Amino acid sequence: MYELSHHKNKIIRRAIIRRRKERFKTILRFSTALMIVMTLATLSLSIRGFAGERNDGPEVHKYYTSHTVEEGESLSSIAEKYISDEYTSMDKYISEVVSINRLISAGEIYPGQALIFPYYSVEARQ
Repeated sequence: MYELSHHKNKIIRRAIIRRRKERFKTILRFSTALMIVMTLATLSLSIRGFAGERNDGPEVHKYYTSHTVEEGESLSSIAEKYISDEYTSMDKYISEVVSINRLISAGEIYPGQALIFPYYSVEARQ
């Protein structure tokens, strides 16, 4: 009787070990396949990105210029001189100018003050 149950236990243990090995192999195959798919997807996106970067138009660069505030000028009136289509709104542009110049608010400017304004240009500076 003992031999029979011992024999059954041995068979059951072998079956469990075999199932674990098969499960491990399945997980390993799935992980490998997933990594291959992810690598191919990343490469595909990279190649598309490089191909999509070709732009026949001029290359636009961001620059900064200094402006000395004159009597009667406001941040908005000065900003109108430098803002371009790269900014989605005047408010966002003025917020950037306030941040660059570490101003507390847009109304904190005075005549003679030098301010920095960003602008975009297709011309490359030497």
